[in-house]
Amino acid sequence: MNRFVALGVVVAIIVVLWSGAWFWAAGTATAYVKALETADGVSTPQVKCLEFSITGFPFGFDATCRGASILLEDTSVTLAGLKASVLVYNPFHVLAFAQSPATYNDALWGIRRRLDFADAEASARLTDWRIGRVSVVVNQPVLTDIVVEDRPIGKAAKAEFHLIDVPAKHDTAAGLASLAEYVAISGLSAPGFEIANGEATFEAEISNLPDDVRVYGDADLAKRWQAAGGRFNIVALKAGDGDTKLESSGTLGLDAQGRVEGQVKLTSSGVVERLGDEVPAELKGLLLGAQAKDGSYSQTINIAAGIVFAGLFPATIVPPLW
Repeated sequence: MNRFVALGVVVAIIVVLWSGAWFWAAGTATAYVKALETADGVSTPQVKCLEFSITGFPFGFDATCRGASILLEDTSVTLAGLKASVLVYNPFHVLAFAQSPATYNDALWGIRRRLDFADAEASARLTDWRIGRVSVVVNQPVLTDIVVEDRPIGKAAKAEFHLIDVPAKHDTAAGLASLAEYVAISGLSAPGFEIANGEATFEAEISNLPDDVRVYGDADLAKRWQAAGGRFNIVALKAGDGDTKLESSGTLGLDAQGRVEGQVKLTSSGVVERLGDEVPAELKGLLLGAQAKDGSYSQTINIAAGIVFAGLFPATIVPPLW
């Protein structure tokens, strides 16, 4: 047989096998999505798409869900459209894009919200089944209460969330990882709270999480995190609007009974004045502490066995996780 003919036959076989594999994978993914429509919405979320399709042949998969809805018990979320893309040769890196608007409905508490936005995208990257990076960026989000009629709650120029692996703190032997978290909101406006052009950033670190995302759905995940000495470290929370500022830092965790424990420190200026008469003076002092000579306030929140202490006074109780 001519060598060129033989090469052509080999290429043809590869193309046929590759095509078969792609369509098999696309069909399997479609069947899985369709199966989610029959979930009970109680033990497993019920997910539906008015239209669902997978394209991208031959080197990628672009899954598009138009008219997406998710139902879990008394809450539901709808989205005009959602698209997820992944390349065949890099299946551990997923890109996602959402179409406005998104709505949230809580039938139990009578809450209905709509989120409009210019665009929203997310990406997730895994390294050996360990989270490498997860990012979500939303431009020009506008949140509206729609229980009776449209009532603006707030809007921003940009909101972003990032979850990033900390390689230096990866314990390979114990199978534990640490993740750094960063949240930023810019150009925040909330008329009900008299906020105009506010800014907020939040930096934290979650330590001693299992490094395999395949176990994140396990029922005992929180217990395993506690047993490994996991902590949620608030590196810095900073929020401000003109002369009004709020800052916080601290560390939170769980005890052996699943109760929250830890300490959080708060400092603020202008917040008490911004609250006005809507919050009783004694409650302001309990939450934000005493006023210093420079006009600022400071408070230390201690949590032990699930009991939250504002200074020396018990304020509330957080139920145990198990």
